[in-house]
Amino acid sequence: MRTPHTSIVLAVLFSILGATLLWLTNGNGIVIPAFCAALLTLWLFIRHLDLALYCLLAATMVLDQFRVFGFLDAVTTKVPFYLNLNTSTGIGPLVFNPVELLLVMMVGAWFWRATISREWHLHRVPNTGLAVVFLLMLVFFTGFGLARGGDWKAALWEIRALYYLCFVYFIAAQIIRTRRQVQICVWIIIIGVAIKGFQGCWRYFITRGGDLGSLRAILGHEDSLFIVTVLVLLAAYFFLGYRGREFKFLLATLPSNLLTFVFNQRRITYGVLGLSLGIVVAMLPREQLKKALYIVIPFAILFTLYTAAFWNKTGGGLAMPAQKIKSMFVKQEGTVDNESNEWRELELINLKATVRAYPLGIGFGNQYLIVVPYADIGEEFPLWRWIPHCALFWVWIKTGFVGFVIFWLFFGTAIVQAMIDYRAMRDPYFKALALMIILFIVGQVIIAYYDLQITFYRNMIYLGVAMALGTAIRRIEAHELAARK
Repeated sequence: MRTPHTSIVLAVLFSILGATLLWLTNGNGIVIPAFCAALLTLWLFIRHLDLALYCLLAATMVLDQFRVFGFLDAVTTKVPFYLNLNTSTGIGPLVFNPVELLLVMMVGAWFWRATISREWHLHRVPNTGLAVVFLLMLVFFTGFGLARGGDWKAALWEIRALYYLCFVYFIAAQIIRTRRQVQICVWIIIIGVAIKGFQGCWRYFITRGGDLGSLRAILGHEDSLFIVTVLVLLAAYFFLGYRGREFKFLLATLPSNLLTFVFNQRRITYGVLGLSLGIVVAMLPREQLKKALYIVIPFAILFTLYTAAFWNKTGGGLAMPAQKIKSMFVKQEGTVDNESNEWRELELINLKATVRAYPLGIGFGNQYLIVVPYADIGEEFPLWRWIPHCALFWVWIKTGFVGFVIFWLFFGTAIVQAMIDYRAMRDPYFKALALMIILFIVGQVIIAYYDLQITFYRNMIYLGVAMALGTAIRRIEAHELAARK
């Protein structure tokens, strides 16, 4: 029980903090209500630690990190969840964003609860040593890059997302301990994707009147990958025999999710979806595999016939998916997709030259070499000289061969561990979720070769939660089986 003296001490401390904040912000009147709101939020998180994780995951699934060109800012874009607070509030000293504030609150609430209860039991995170090495590698090459004269702000933009991945993975693995928590996270994911699916359809049919014109996307690039994850989850539920409320909800929202996936025109995610669905079938137990083939083989034949029928068609509508698939394999002069392919080819030449010139890496915050000039896309993406589209080569040029190997070991062992857990589990709900997590990691690595999404905050936060879910469900199922004996 708190004594009067404790209350007095806390009141004095908070008063000093409030006065200090007023002094630092030159008397900004917003800071005190914001400070009180932060304290209230922290108190809620201490009492309900999983609430912090739910808030972080929900915001990640729904709120946009980048504005989508061609559309007026929606609520999902206007909420400055990923912007530094000094930018959104004008308070100079607040050089961090709400994501980081929320992560600090989560760690602080977890530490406070552990201190009060004196329960310091940590759930084991698979491959902890390798995860720590990966994190230390990021820290080292951040310092190395800055020591070489790298730009501090550019380095932050480059590396923040991977730091988020590491911290979210660890803290979420400590928070998620029950089946109910897993279910809530899954519901947040599928509802969040459903909201983006409806938003995409609204933009296409209502805002654009069914005509994209010259627009190349209706949502963020990362939303296509997020849709792939729930489509994979739906397929896994179906083939593994789970028919709960999550399956029914995913089935009901399938049309809007699928249409938005097509309209968003992220070519590489078409390939990721096809590969992921193929792997889902290949990894099914023998009994389910036989049944799945009766569905998959006719579908594959129909899809092949569709692609052949629309291979030489032009324009949007039904031909759009076939044309996007074709653009990945066949050069199409005069098209935007072909210009994008050629730009990436020149970029790759410059990245390979940088790897040869700096085998130990250039560190974060430094620009890669330009030995072959190509179009300046600074208006669209100001950091293009620091962060290339090919994120795998980005890791290589920034961290050298050693860091590149550590990167592959981290993600490779995560995939292997997830596959081991998938094989060991029996619960169809958990087994389907494990399968989705495996393919999420695989899909993210594939996309990293073509797009810069491992530097996107949303991708890495979602991936960190997903990897934590993968470690939790194996442990939860083992505890449930032991309790039944």
